[in-house]
Amino acid sequence: MTAGQVWTRELLGELRRQRYRPRAWSGFLAASFGRARATRDARSGEHRQTLALGGAGLAAWIAVAGVRPWLALAGALWWLLVVAMVDWHLGMLDDQRRLGLANVLSTLRAGVVPALLVVSPLGLAAVLIPAGILDGIDGPIARARGEATRLGLWLDGSVDGLVLSAAAVGAGRHQLLPWWAVALVLGRHAAQWLAVALAYFVRLAAPAGLGFVSGKLPGLAVFTGLALASLHLGDGVVLVALGATGGLATFAASALRGWRLQLAR
Repeated sequence: MTAGQVWTRELLGELRRQRYRPRAWSGFLAASFGRARATRDARSGEHRQTLALGGAGLAAWIAVAGVRPWLALAGALWWLLVVAMVDWHLGMLDDQRRLGLANVLSTLRAGVVPALLVVSPLGLAAVLIPAGILDGIDGPIARARGEATRLGLWLDGSVDGLVLSAAAVGAGRHQLLPWWAVALVLGRHAAQWLAVALAYFVRLAAPAGLGFVSGKLPGLAVFTGLALASLHLGDGVVLVALGATGGLATFAASALRGWRLQLAR
């Protein structure tokens, strides 16, 4: 367990001991911001890289203002939130002394989420397919460059859920998917995020990975189905439904295996 994980466990334990009262939350947030500030000071180089990335993305969203001002505003605000979250978690870079190309690519994928909600079907494909390609290469890039970190693992999984969920909602808006299929995609990722939150606030630690069952194949099925639906090619609904259902099944299997392994210890 890293020093940061020990600190998080102690802070969450104090929050629970105070029964999650408003005063306890204010102390929790103050301590979190204080540690993030200290981490930024200790990692000034990575902090500057994050700010440079934030500036470039903000400029890209501002450029959209001439065409779709409300989308540009929403995108800029979302992008600032994404960059702030990355900057807040620089301690998860472990022993790396740079942000890393793979983390930059994952952050860029997160930045397109607002566009996926509102663009046309063709625009949906134009944004979703490159995002999917980046998802396929960021992991190998991180391993090849020796840049695999806890931050990259957290970013990759979180951004996958955000991108696929936003794309599903966008497809539903254009009637490319029935809303029950959209609900399956949202439910699959909401279950995962809820489990992570409960693990932190109940067990005071990240979910154990002992029983992990890979959800990559179901995720690929959802992505492929969404891409086909946006291009009006084939029956993407079936792939999306199978992928989302498979994702729920792998999540349930992971939870069950992890619980059994914990009991066997």
